[in-house]
Amino acid sequence: MPYVHYNGGGRYRTSGHLFEEGDVVEVEEDLADYLCEKDEFARVEGDETIDEPEIASEDTVDTLDESEESAESEGFDVDEWTHEHHYQERAEQVRAGEHDEHLDAIAEAESATTVQDAVGERRAELEA
Repeated sequence: MPYVHYNGGGRYRTSGHLFEEGDVVEVEEDLADYLCEKDEFARVEGDETIDEPEIASEDTVDTLDESEESAESEGFDVDEWTHEHHYQERAEQVRAGEHDEHLDAIAEAESATTVQDAVGERRAELEA
């Protein structure tokens, strides 16, 4: 199985994996393909790490704030949705494709592993 290196800021959770900045994790091939499409991930050999470019703090963006603003501007409030629905119901809604346009916002805000897994599964279905 391939290894991926996470060099994004903060935490990223998908398909039962929690990544923190600098992590090198062994994942399934399909998940590695999916993650490497994102700028924050790269394939590496074993536990090797990659050189990270220096980024000035003024060049960084708070992606959670952007996700929340984007979702709220489209009439979807992820915090409200999270508080109004039980995690199993949220996972079912994600798997059913009811919130495909808000998967990024849900992934950023969601703390339930079941829902995070549902987001990863739904993303894989959409990419297939």
